[in-house]
Amino acid sequence: MSIGMAYAYLAVAIVTEIIATGILPATDGFRKLKPSIIAILGYVICWYCFGMCLTQIGLGIAYATWGAIGTAATPIIGYFAYQQRTTKIGIFALVLIMVCVVLLNLYG
Repeated sequence: MSIGMAYAYLAVAIVTEIIATGILPATDGFRKLKPSIIAILGYVICWYCFGMCLTQIGLGIAYATWGAIGTAATPIIGYFAYQQRTTKIGIFALVLIMVCVVLLNLYG
């Protein structure tokens, strides 16, 4: 597998994890069938793709990238889908996380 394909797998892992995590509150503790199925399938696809990307991308870089993008996306989903607010310090912390991941990808 090429490095480009590995990053494509990582991108799919990130997107499906964000979808699955974003829909978790709508599952109502897995009592609602449709959102529960979407969440479970999202996590299954996510972990499969994450495992595939690790054949070419180091675990530290892949996990840091995945975690940071998911961490940054989750408050955005919370804001729009569930009317949850993030403080200015929280936003600053998210920016710091993203800067650190960029540095890790460039120099790690």
